[in-house]
Amino acid sequence: MNKCKSLLLALLAMMALSSFAAPRKNKGDEPKRVYLCGVSIDFNDSVAYMTDLCYIDSVLIDKDGSLQNYSDYSRQLKTYLEGTLGEYGETCALIYSEKKSKLEKRMEKVVKRLQTVDGKTLLRISADAFTFTKE
Repeated sequence: MNKCKSLLLALLAMMALSSFAAPRKNKGDEPKRVYLCGVSIDFNDSVAYMTDLCYIDSVLIDKDGSLQNYSDYSRQLKTYLEGTLGEYGETCALIYSEKKSKLEKRMEKVVKRLQTVDGKTLLRISADAFTFTKE
């Protein structure tokens, strides 16, 4: 009888511990559609580049709101600028949002800042020339 109780307690303990060890699906782990735009600046040059708005389907957003593989998308823009336009030394960044209207407002702010405050000439990169691809 003691052996049965011990075995039963051991089984219950294993079940309780295994429920904590099982991977849980977090709310932020669901793939989402994200709109994004790339901005590139060379601090030693008066020209800045901005891509057209595009969207990527099925990307992951972390719990803190950051885009997974952010550096991969930034690298795509940098590779395009170096390979196609011969622009080296550019610092590339992304602006992204799940809502198109929110991203458009952010893009407007960046355009105003680049043109007025920094005195940069902004060149747009059309979607025909460059678009981000999911990696």
